[in-house]
Amino acid sequence: MDLIKRWAGLLAVAAGCTVSASAAPLLNEGFTDISTLAANGWVFVNNSSPPGSTAWFQGIPTVFPAAADPADSYIAANFNNAAFGGAISNWLLTPELALSNGESLNFSLRLLGEGFLDRVEVYLSGNGASTSLGGFNLLTAFDSTTDTGWLDHSLPLGSLAAPATGRFAFRYVVDDTSVNGDYIGIDNVSVNAAAIPTPGTVALIVLGLCALAGVSRKRKPASWLALSGLALMGTTVQALPEEAVMTFPHVNVVAQQAAPQPAVGRDAGGLKAYKDPATGKLGNPTPEQSAELDAAIRAGAVGPKARAAAPRMFHSPHGGVGMVLDNSQIPYSVVPHAQGEQK
Repeated sequence: MDLIKRWAGLLAVAAGCTVSASAAPLLNEGFTDISTLAANGWVFVNNSSPPGSTAWFQGIPTVFPAAADPADSYIAANFNNAAFGGAISNWLLTPELALSNGESLNFSLRLLGEGFLDRVEVYLSGNGASTSLGGFNLLTAFDSTTDTGWLDHSLPLGSLAAPATGRFAFRYVVDDTSVNGDYIGIDNVSVNAAAIPTPGTVALIVLGLCALAGVSRKRKPASWLALSGLALMGTTVQALPEEAVMTFPHVNVVAQQAAPQPAVGRDAGGLKAYKDPATGKLGNPTPEQSAELDAAIRAGAVGPKARAAAPRMFHSPHGGVGMVLDNSQIPYSVVPHAQGEQK
């Protein structure tokens, strides 16, 4: 009887609780003005060697616009993070956050490439407010030599042994800016809290336990507890929104994103046609023939493009300004002619 009273009290408390199916994001940054980031807990660490003329900067719409308006509302970095021929290691750390399994890091990323390899790595540290880069663990990486367009990514968190506080980090990394590195953008960074049961789920559990309480007088306490467990296992869970992640004891549920579809244009790889060696007719290639065509294209492709160093300027003693040109430059001469002469 005492056991039944205790369960009834717990049920009354549970029934009176209001539980939200989706908690407010722990972080939501659209990079409208990156000058405010430091005051909000973001940290910039440019370990590029030797240092270049840029670090993280406000997005440039003329290079490409933001994933969402305004056109410059994203954070960007480029190959000038390091000097010519140097190595880029440019870090962007989020504010300190409460971390627990079931949360997800969401962001939009665009790599411009243009023939130069761009690479962005994503890290996690569970060391509180620490900005020591040695405490960050690599989660995933993205690289491309062509324009990826804006792609949305979601990284669910499920490897923590216990709740902690820490930071996520983005790292723009290029090994040699004379042949690699171009321009990248990051937008719409958010960290969503772990999903929790809906009010309907809690209500169903309460109703199931209340129904069992009505027959508990005729059963032993141990049997009643066993039936309670079965009722919880058999409870129908109310559906969450499509983008939500549900968590259960001893079960790790991951929301898997569909693979991004290539955009129509140069990112789609171009139009492919296969010429039948017997008939000479063109047609759509089979998957095997398409793979052979791709392999032939890659085999014939040139290596990494070399980026020319900035021309060296010099000043003459008489105030003139000159420029030393290499073979990649084309000099032009202008010859004046007298009026009336034939050009």
